[in-house]
Amino acid sequence: MEYALMFFIIILYTFQSFFCKTYSQNYPGREDLSSPVFTVVSGFVVAVTTSLFAGKGFSASWQTVLLSVLCAVSLIVYNTSLIKAAATGPYSVVMVFGISGGIILPAISSAVFGVIPSLVKVLCILVILASVYLISRKGNETYTNKKVFFVTCFMLAVANGVYCSLFDIQQRFSGAEEKEEMVALTYLFAASASAVMLAVKEKKSFFPAFRQNKKSCAFLIVCSLIVALAINLLTLLISTGFDLTLLYTLENASVYVLSVVLSCIIFKEKLTKLNVIGCIVLCVALVVMSLYG
Repeated sequence: MEYALMFFIIILYTFQSFFCKTYSQNYPGREDLSSPVFTVVSGFVVAVTTSLFAGKGFSASWQTVLLSVLCAVSLIVYNTSLIKAAATGPYSVVMVFGISGGIILPAISSAVFGVIPSLVKVLCILVILASVYLISRKGNETYTNKKVFFVTCFMLAVANGVYCSLFDIQQRFSGAEEKEEMVALTYLFAASASAVMLAVKEKKSFFPAFRQNKKSCAFLIVCSLIVALAINLLTLLISTGFDLTLLYTLENASVYVLSVVLSCIIFKEKLTKLNVIGCIVLCVALVVMSLYG
């Protein structure tokens, strides 16, 4: 049952990535405003839908509130760092940092609570990260500012790792019964903070930034609903006691490689031989980790 749920979550996050990319391509405003607008809209959609469908009264302990604030900050830092890192250096390295943070820090968090990853898992993770680099590498990659690039990549890795870890930590401290409150508050805080920052930065173009055409609006709404469903199912899976290291390795790596395949099919993006080898090695490592890790 857990693996079936895991598979469904991977599919959801893969389509989230696809719809988010399609939304950005159809966004009618300035390119740099599409991401903060998405954070604001999707954040409020997740907060509202999670609260409506929780099926209970909204009650959050101070621990859940505090952890949701930290989680919201990590989400904002992740989005900001991803944009900055991608603009100053090779995307292949950006992806390795982002995915490594989403795998390694939750593994460390689990180890703190006594769940130590096996040697097989550690070796598979190293192979997976090397494969991500091979899949992302396109050749002729350059840096516009190495110092800024590696600082933002480090921030990206930490932010992704903290974000992933905090949902598990919240359930350990406050209990699984507050998982919906954690999701709703995290995205409410993230959306509110992003809206304030956007308003301060773009005083005159704040409201025009939210104008959408039919295509971008449709993709924005669909993607936001997928985010809401995916994050709620992910916290549900965490509450079952599913191995956190395996969970985030499967989720991060599988979503990435499926997104690459989807881009090849729909956007006609081409893969080099090195990219194909990376995909094959990554899939083998995931299978080995699932069966023997």
